[in-house]
Amino acid sequence: MSRGRLLLALGALGLMLRVGYASHVYFSGVSHPAMDEYETIARQLVAHGRYDCEPGVPTAAREPAYPFFIALVYVVAGLNPYAIFLAHALLGLLTCVFIRLTARRVFGETAGDVAFAISLFYPYFIFYTGYTYRETFLCFAVSAALFLLGRLVESPGLGRAALAGGAVGLCSVTLSTWVPVCAVMGAWTAWNLRNARRALMAFLLIAALLPSAWLLRNIVTFRRFIPGSTLGGFNLYTALIVPEDFRGTEREHEFEASDPHWSRILAMSTLYADDGHQQEAFVAAAGARIRERPGEYLAHVRRQAVKLWRPYPYPRQYQHSYVWIKLLSLISDGWLIPLGFWGLWIQRKKSPELALLIAVPLSATAVCALISAILRYRLPLMIPLIIASSAVIGSFLDRRSAVKS
Repeated sequence: MSRGRLLLALGALGLMLRVGYASHVYFSGVSHPAMDEYETIARQLVAHGRYDCEPGVPTAAREPAYPFFIALVYVVAGLNPYAIFLAHALLGLLTCVFIRLTARRVFGETAGDVAFAISLFYPYFIFYTGYTYRETFLCFAVSAALFLLGRLVESPGLGRAALAGGAVGLCSVTLSTWVPVCAVMGAWTAWNLRNARRALMAFLLIAALLPSAWLLRNIVTFRRFIPGSTLGGFNLYTALIVPEDFRGTEREHEFEASDPHWSRILAMSTLYADDGHQQEAFVAAAGARIRERPGEYLAHVRRQAVKLWRPYPYPRQYQHSYVWIKLLSLISDGWLIPLGFWGLWIQRKKSPELALLIAVPLSATAVCALISAILRYRLPLMIPLIIASSAVIGSFLDRRSAVKS
């Protein structure tokens, strides 16, 4: 079988796995579309043209890119939640294609093929296809941004600048954590395009469009500066008052109830109807706690950074057996994470793009450590690690092939 046909066969198999798994969890009732309210907002957009979760009450609790994506799926396919998961499967396949193209450009043909194979069968890329969390969409946006930024720097042009800027802007309005990460991506681009000013200006203007539109909407709607989500303060304060071992368990509520500020702040509004007052109160309470206990906060930052890169999740109540989740994590992330970071380090001088591939996971880790690390937020950060791991494996395969010939 030729190389091209093998890649097509692998791509088809990867797509079938995604559709099959998503179909299984959807039709068996394991997955439901209203997780984290993205689909609820999308239905309001399609039915009433309003961005709200509770009817008639505007929300900024969820960043807009993913709900608008679901709304677009519904406009095209009708109000059928299964269509979301089919769209996820296609986005997942496109993510693998972008990962392959980036790895091939930076490290060569063999590394590109290895990256394609790893990303096609990476368990968590497949897993999130079947759930209405934003991770599949965000991975698509990040993989596109990394590919398009590298292509722009390689050969600057206005069209390439517009595409790269659009992809970076899309990342920033998918997850608030990525706003500072996108700023880092923008700084890397600005440095590498310092002699191509027209392309740089086009990139910066397009990259700023979506986050600026979201910010302006929130200023007009709530009369407040809300560049991301109103859940940021909630996540920060929760992470500060609930020990990591008890987050996501029944005991989490005990720590929240015993906190002197929690009940008062939570009573101000429902989380998805917050107009910014509640977030300000959570941030103020978090700031006071940090000032009173700076050592505790520094330890918290360290623990959050370590948590983000632990190779398997905490034991909790999951949709699937924890034993299988831990096993799949160890046979994937257990080697991809260390090999990926090692690959980034040893290849760091190979190409200007390595600085970008290193800066993305490091800056995102810093943001999550300062606020709150949720393990699934690591998923798009695995993209640079898969690419770097593929470079190591591809180099080994190329040397082996050269010896045999």
